[in-house]
Parts: sequence; C-alpha cells; structure tokens
Amino acid sequence: MITLKQVSVFTLYLIVFLIIFNLSNKYTIDNNILRDMQSVKLRVAIDRSRLSLEDPTLNYSGDEEALSEYLISLNGILVEQQSRIRLTAISSKALHAKEGEVVSVLTGTTHETYLLFKADNSHKLPFYIIPFILALLNFVLLKSITRRQIISRKTKNIAPVIEEKPILHIDLYSKALHLSNDKDIKVQLANKPMCFYLALIEYCEANPDASLNQNKELPDELLALADKYFHRLISLGHTIRKRPNFSNSLEKTLSEIRAALDELLANTPDLKAKYYPPKAHGEGSRSKLHSYALSNITLEDVEIIGK
Repeated sequence: MITLKQVSVFTLYLIVFLIIFNLSNKYTIDNNILRDMQSVKLRVAIDRSRLSLEDPTLNYSGDEEALSEYLISLNGILVEQQSRIRLTAISSKALHAKEGEVVSVLTGTTHETYLLFKADNSHKLPFYIIPFILALLNFVLLKSITRRQIISRKTKNIAPVIEEKPILHIDLYSKALHLSNDKDIKVQLANKPMCFYLALIEYCEANPDASLNQNKELPDELLALADKYFHRLISLGHTIRKRPNFSNSLEKTLSEIRAALDELLANTPDLKAKYYPPKAHGEGSRSKLHSYALSNITLEDVEIIGK
C-alpha cells in the first residue's frame, strides 16, 4: 500500500528531475540555435557577393526570385540537419523581428546585411517522460533500500548499531557544504574557494604524498582541476565572470575555506584532520614552508553533488 509519505517523496523526486531536465534542455536548445545561426551567417557572408540584394545607392531593387531560391536551398539544408532555425529573409534594409524571430546583422561588407531567423526553442513534450522514469527508478530504489534496511534491523536487532562517521557533501547546485548526517546545517562558499577546495580534494586524493607550499607555484594539474569545476559552475548558471586567477591571494582563498569548515565542523572537530587544509605554524618566512595538502583525504570521504 502506497502511503502519503511515499507519494510526497516521489513528487519531490519528480520535481527535482523536471527542474534539472528543463534547465539542461533549455541550455542545449539555446546553444544549438546559436551554433546554427553562426553557421548560417558564415554561409551567407561567403555567398554575399553573388546574392541579388537590393542596393539603394545604385537604385537596384534586387532579384527577389533568385533570393527566394537561395533561401529555399539554404533552408532545405537546415531541414536535413534537423536544425531549429530557418532563415526567412535577407535584406540590405533593416529588418524587425516579431515573436519567435531573431534579427542578426552581417558587418564587414560594403553594406550591412540583415538576416531574419525564425527559431524554434520549444521543448519536445515526449522527452519529458525521461525525468518521470528517473524519478520512478530513484523512488523504487529508495523503497527497495528502505525495505532491506527494515528487514536487516529485524534480523539483527540484537547486534549493536555501529554509527558510521559522516562524510562531507559538496553541493554544486547550491554551492554549499554539509555533512551527510546533518543536512540542515549548510555553509555557503564563494565560487573561487569552492572550485579551489574541490580541486585540492581531487588532487590530494590522486597525489597522497604531495607537498603544497604557498611559496611555490601551484601545480598545473591542480589549476586544471580548479578550472574544470569553475566551468561546471558556469554551466549551472552560478556565474558568467571570467575564470579567476587561482594563484593569486592563495592565503585568502585558504582562509575562506577554513572559515567555512570551522563553522561546519564546530560539533565534529575530529573531522578537521581529514578535511581541513593545515594552517602554518610559526612566524615569518618559516610559516610559508608548511604544506596545506589534505594528506588524509580519499574520494570516499567526499560526495560531490552536481559534478
């Protein structure tokens, strides 16, 4: 028998997957439309010299029949490619877009050339079965796991319960940190320290004996990982800014990471040895000789949501 709680869980799954699918689908559609428009603009720019366009300076009205044949031919190629755009007009005079249309201008020629595109950015409704199936599979999986846990507890009710140590969850969708055993306490991180901390975790897991000193340049591999996570934040819509210089203000970046972990791990200080970038001890130049590498970290200690 399905309970109200189970219906609520399934509905939550469905909403989450619908949002993710819708955003991802919109991003893909917009990218495809922009790519195809750029391709058509390049094609028209190459063919511009032989197009029979009107020329006000020469009192030439153009050859509408030849231009219409060119549009039919070009749109035929777009149909074969299953493109979401159609080129509806080419003119030497300014064109005005209506709803669902886009005007683009070719420059660098004798006269500006205006292109009128009709873009189809609608979502195909049949594809929305995908988030429904994903939500259903996750619901069934959760129900199966819950059932096994109940059976296990019943058969091993005399066995002592061993509490697993919590692990760190890093959520790229909300740019927040929280522990697996307490999702109510979340700590936000800015883009730069978030990307650098993720890169530091992955780098140190792959290089457990690495020594990272502030008086030395950051390894290329570490910078590449930070770039990877920054581009992921861009794709999730968190920022449109240029990539930050992760080598600059390293101490400030580390301080922001430590401050967030201080807040998150206030009740579990024993976890600091694993997740906390070590601080320097001492004063002067010696304080920069320490390593801030995470020597005890593994990928099993961290779950990255939205990677």
